[in-house]
Amino acid sequence: MIGVGLAGVLLLAGCGHKQSNAEDASTAPANSTKLNNLLSPAKVKVPEDSQNSNGDQVYSQFYKKGGQWYWKLTSQQDGTIDNSQIKSMKSTDQNDVYNFSMVSNKNKSYNMKFNWINGGHQAYTVNAAYHNVNSDFILADAKVAGQWQTGAPQAVQGTWATDFTENSGNDAQKLPFTKQFLNITSSATSSFVNEYDSNHRLYNSETANKTSNVSYKQNGDSYIVKSYNSDETPVVYSISLISNNQIKVDGLTSSDLTMSKSATSPTTSSSQSSATSQSGSAVNGSTAAATSSHLTDQQVVNWIWPYVKAKYPNMNVASTDFTYMPQMRNGQMYVNVLENHSAAVFKNSGVDTGTNPQVASFRVTSDGALEQMDATTGDWSVVSSGYNG
Repeated sequence: MIGVGLAGVLLLAGCGHKQSNAEDASTAPANSTKLNNLLSPAKVKVPEDSQNSNGDQVYSQFYKKGGQWYWKLTSQQDGTIDNSQIKSMKSTDQNDVYNFSMVSNKNKSYNMKFNWINGGHQAYTVNAAYHNVNSDFILADAKVAGQWQTGAPQAVQGTWATDFTENSGNDAQKLPFTKQFLNITSSATSSFVNEYDSNHRLYNSETANKTSNVSYKQNGDSYIVKSYNSDETPVVYSISLISNNQIKVDGLTSSDLTMSKSATSPTTSSSQSSATSQSGSAVNGSTAAATSSHLTDQQVVNWIWPYVKAKYPNMNVASTDFTYMPQMRNGQMYVNVLENHSAAVFKNSGVDTGTNPQVASFRVTSDGALEQMDATTGDWSVVSSGYNG
């Protein structure tokens, strides 16, 4: 009767945020401000995500009556399955996951886990052994008209990055800055957080959160983009366009993020006296001396740019016509280079926006050499023995 959910429904805070798990574990009353803030965005009646449904689709709705919060579970076949009162809530040792003490309309006491996926207010999970419910619910399925369209809209495709922000994690003393990255293509998304030293040199990257099966709905001037993790958990972003090169994203972390196209300032033939971050903030290139394997985002783009440009002998491309995804993995710096199909040079060339925008992959080895990957074989070969910035 009821769709049995996913093995990995309790997807936690967006990739890379090193938040403490020592949340307030005290029990909050059912009419607390904390519970009001948690459930107010979930008051709409939402159908179970179609990826979860196993026959009779169920609907979830939280509502408040007489100062108390309730959870109503219904289905088209059975009508009201249960109408439970939330007696109290308690945070768990997992970020953004809460345990509710419930009493059903048949006076059955039980526990239910609830979490907003990634901490944002776009989709949530409920997990309760009572009624065998373990499902995901996407608000856009109830709040945004129309069917999901396959792929991602061209306007939001590309690699996006926040500006440098203060690192709140355990490495903050030696790596005081972070950036959140989000990459969106027509078929996949990925997000990760980079950690930088005081000179904005990249030293560490959090594990990427990768998804596939991308689709979207348009909601006025914004887009709801949905995709799925390997365990079929939905990841949902609400993306508003600020300009061609800037967006606001809800659903990546517990708060909205303003992100810009992950581009750089124009490259020069020699080292630059100053550089810009991938989101446009200034980085002092003269003081950010390169080490053998740790570079600023701008320095690595300066280094790889001649090899990227060589792939376009008949086009007048600039480094700003591409976006870049720098990541540290196993002590090596990897950079994926993607065409920015919103750039004029690619629009004017009539590029097929449905094609994979990735054009090259590079890595800086622990010895400081630059290698490029053969797209056909996956083999790596040295193209430069060292950075001469």
